[in-house]
Amino acid sequence: MQTAQLKLKQASAVLETSPKELQNLVQFGVVKPRRRAGLYVFDTNVLYTAKVALFLKRALGTNTELLSEFADAFTECFASGVEKKADVVVFRSRPSPGTISVEVKVPLRELARQVEERVKLVRLFKDLPRGRKRRGWKSEFLTTLEEAAQDVGDVSQEEILKAVREHRNRGKRKPEVTVEAEPRAARA
Repeated sequence: MQTAQLKLKQASAVLETSPKELQNLVQFGVVKPRRRAGLYVFDTNVLYTAKVALFLKRALGTNTELLSEFADAFTECFASGVEKKADVVVFRSRPSPGTISVEVKVPLRELARQVEERVKLVRLFKDLPRGRKRRGWKSEFLTTLEEAAQDVGDVSQEEILKAVREHRNRGKRKPEVTVEAEPRAARA
């Protein structure tokens, strides 16, 4: 995979999250990108860590302190080259010593594939500064919309509205929680 060097807005687009949510992960120390010239720069390893952290946050709704510990443990594990061998990473958390631990399985291979696919599209996510628009932005915007309209083809207004509603409702869904009982290990 190519090495990514992305700014915050580009990284948030690759991770399919809002820039504010990614910024919060950085501010709370969950994700630790490098700083260069006063800007955070997200490389490929940081993108993987952020994707796993966002997955855990959305699946479990955990607090940032615990999420930061999970991200640190994943970064250490990732540095050892586990991503080349593992399809699934199992996180174990124990509230206090001597208590029973909880396991969370994260589909690492699938999350890595999603990041790699989105990094290829990074040229589409322009990181423009806030404030005054540059000259010709309206014509450039209209040209981009015309190209997108040609790619989409003939789509009715109802289909567009339906797609927008489905996309918005996807964010409102609660995570699916299942319980699975594993058989006891056979005693020898």
